[in-house]
Amino acid sequence: MKSAHWVLEDWKAGFAHYRFWWRFGLLDIKLRYRRTVLGPFWLTMSFGVSAAALTFVYTTLFNMPTRSFFAYLISGLAVWGLIAGLVTDGCMTFIQQSHLVQQHRLPLLAHALRSVVVGFLVFLHNIVVVIGALIVFGVGIGWPTLLAIPAVGLVLVNGVWVAMLFGMLSARFRDLPQLVTVLVSVAFFVTPVFWYKDMLGGRGYITTFNPLYSFLEMVRAPLLGQLPSMLSVGIVLGITVAGWLTTFLYACRFQPKLTYWV
Repeated sequence: MKSAHWVLEDWKAGFAHYRFWWRFGLLDIKLRYRRTVLGPFWLTMSFGVSAAALTFVYTTLFNMPTRSFFAYLISGLAVWGLIAGLVTDGCMTFIQQSHLVQQHRLPLLAHALRSVVVGFLVFLHNIVVVIGALIVFGVGIGWPTLLAIPAVGLVLVNGVWVAMLFGMLSARFRDLPQLVTVLVSVAFFVTPVFWYKDMLGGRGYITTFNPLYSFLEMVRAPLLGQLPSMLSVGIVLGITVAGWLTTFLYACRFQPKLTYWV
């Protein structure tokens, strides 16, 4: 009970230190592009160029309609970039900030929130291109599009527990970040990011067993003016509850040891 109370107090203090994790998240983005002409807008330009190049390749190879496929692809890439970034960067949460963890008595959750802020800011740069593309290609934007806002918020909520749990595990097992990076790279090709679920035919149900697809579809569907499936929403909510509970139980036992691991 004592450890549980300590973890809850640490997490409460972590949310309260919003000046730290928000400002340092902004600083992390600025430092990536220090002394460049475009600064963080290199994110937007590189994302737009990559999406356009992939659209040209796949519409040429598979004879797909350019307008609808580009909207599908660019929205999928933006959401996937957010999800993949939260997972891979989350593994490095405490390893990269080991000096702060060891030398300053900051709430550990604040470091996880800082990692999520970085991922969110990258997504904001990319979503500018997505919104522009959807307007240009006349995608049916309606009231379901507003559902993308709480959907992204739910992804970020999951990103916090991922950064906490995977960050602690990676500090203890240093091979884990490399393993997660490989698995996320593989997951990109087996998740309907740049291909349609219907291409699997009668085996489309396979995507149900891919939790990343549920997160992807929960955000992408509203961006395309569609309602996300209740199955995807249910899976995401279930993972959210299970993830935070698992993180809490793990933190109660191992969070005090994190200072020695990093």
